[in-house]
Amino acid sequence: MSDTVMRYIAMLKHVPGHTGGITATDLHRKLCELGYGIDKRSVERDLVRLSGSFPITNDEGRPARWHWVRDAPFTALPGMDPVTALTLELVSRYLTPLMPIRLMQPLAAQLTAARHVLDDMNSSDMARWTKRIAVIPQGQTLLPPEVAADVREVVYEALLTGRRFEVSYRALDSERPKRYPLSPLGLVVRGGVIYLVGTAKDYPDPCVYALHRMSNPRPLDEPAAIPVGFDLDRYVREDRTFEFPLGGEIKLELRVSSFLANHFSESRLAADQVVVPIRGSDRSRVLATVADTEQLLWWILSLGSQVEVVKPLSLRKRITSEIVSMVGACHRPPH
Repeated sequence: MSDTVMRYIAMLKHVPGHTGGITATDLHRKLCELGYGIDKRSVERDLVRLSGSFPITNDEGRPARWHWVRDAPFTALPGMDPVTALTLELVSRYLTPLMPIRLMQPLAAQLTAARHVLDDMNSSDMARWTKRIAVIPQGQTLLPPEVAADVREVVYEALLTGRRFEVSYRALDSERPKRYPLSPLGLVVRGGVIYLVGTAKDYPDPCVYALHRMSNPRPLDEPAAIPVGFDLDRYVREDRTFEFPLGGEIKLELRVSSFLANHFSESRLAADQVVVPIRGSDRSRVLATVADTEQLLWWILSLGSQVEVVKPLSLRKRITSEIVSMVGACHRPPH
């Protein structure tokens, strides 16, 4: 479908019913927002041309307002505007793993149509947007584990409908799976791995289950048991479950390289962070209140010699112990 035809469809879809109307100026602005490179005079000519084939007219005012004639046989047209096409393409690229299969199947034709629309408009800014963005993981890139199709279907459907399901689950430190019913509460993606937050059996406390460790799922005709007051966003962000919390908050003091000092001035550790240059040194002191988590430990170790933990002493000792163990492992001869 050519750019001109797509533009005509977009124009007709923005022409309102027989009441109100739209000026050529407003229509020109909408077309520009959709990525069509066209001037106002061309819009005016196109409206006149389209009125010869479609039941649209104007009120002959100053400025003229275009609308569909009363009792027109239709006021909606097939086709997809570029904004919708771009949105669907981004859904297909980034959100498909989080969508229930039952909801994605009816979208298949629309996703294909969206790609055709963007392909047909490959010279527009809107179409080029998909080639100008990328999402990359933080840290070492790992291949995401595979989730069985039946697991994804049953888990997503149970979460969508608020029902329980039964599954065999093998914990990371276990050789054999255990089977029990789960009440799904939400999905979380971390590092390419999809986790289910849910409650097992009749236990009230939520736990985290990796979908790729599930097998032999079976839907149950039972409502999910939702803990009173449970909120997924709070569970993830405030409880910091996926950061493996060790306790509450700690007053962190670091000595960091000039590179990290500049980095922290852009991406802060906390709202109360303070960065102070150390006199006579190329290092800076960083002070911040942060959550005490395993994630914090792993992150500090990943920074190597660019960072030194000053406080709290318990964290400094643990970092030192980990470094000593790493050095010892490196000195052992390989087998």
